[in-house]
Amino acid sequence: METKLLAEVLKAAVLAGLIAGAVSAGFHWILTEPLIDRAIEMESRLQGPTAVPPAEPVVSRPVQKLGLVFGFLLYGGAWGVLFGLLAYAISPWFAEMGYGKQGFFLAALLGWSVALFPLLKYPANPPGVGEPETIGYRQELFLGFIALSLIGMVLALGVERWLRHRGRRARAVVLISYVIYLALIFVALPSNPDPVRLPPEFVRVFRALSLLGQVLFWGFMGAMFWWLSPRRGGFPARWS
Repeated sequence: METKLLAEVLKAAVLAGLIAGAVSAGFHWILTEPLIDRAIEMESRLQGPTAVPPAEPVVSRPVQKLGLVFGFLLYGGAWGVLFGLLAYAISPWFAEMGYGKQGFFLAALLGWSVALFPLLKYPANPPGVGEPETIGYRQELFLGFIALSLIGMVLALGVERWLRHRGRRARAVVLISYVIYLALIFVALPSNPDPVRLPPEFVRVFRALSLLGQVLFWGFMGAMFWWLSPRRGGFPARWS
């Protein structure tokens, strides 16, 4: 019974992830990819007529755009597997919330911790922003920030559950502590070291679309998981 339930939850989560990935891919295909084309053109103009012509990209733009779709589907499927395992594992923690609310709650937590909050500190940049020499350093900063964000979220949930089981109302204290923790890591970690040479308005639009794309992905993940999960009306016995 447990194995069957886990399989049903994983199936629902993976399908939800694929749908969320497809929606996000369509969003970025329509709105973000044209901005990337414009950024490449602006970067070429900024280099000036005497600059050395850039080498032909290893992957052409049409192939990159096609890869966007497959990349988001892979991204959605991978997150779907992890999402399903987490939903199954933590379901007893918040059984009083009901099935749909748990799915949305988990999607909101993951989306905030691994995407939205890190993008507030290290926003996505279009081509032309960022030096090749700092790619490794910037990736380390971004991944380290995601790890710290996840650690804070897990600790907050664990402490809240531990105190709640001892009959103490601790949600406000845990929430305040969590906000302080987020503020500390946000201030403590260094900012992106690279200059922004493209027009600020253009960069802001690109970053806003990147952020909105993540909101769409995690919103659809939570909604589709709720819709596709077994026994939509409530939790099975294991989840109650």
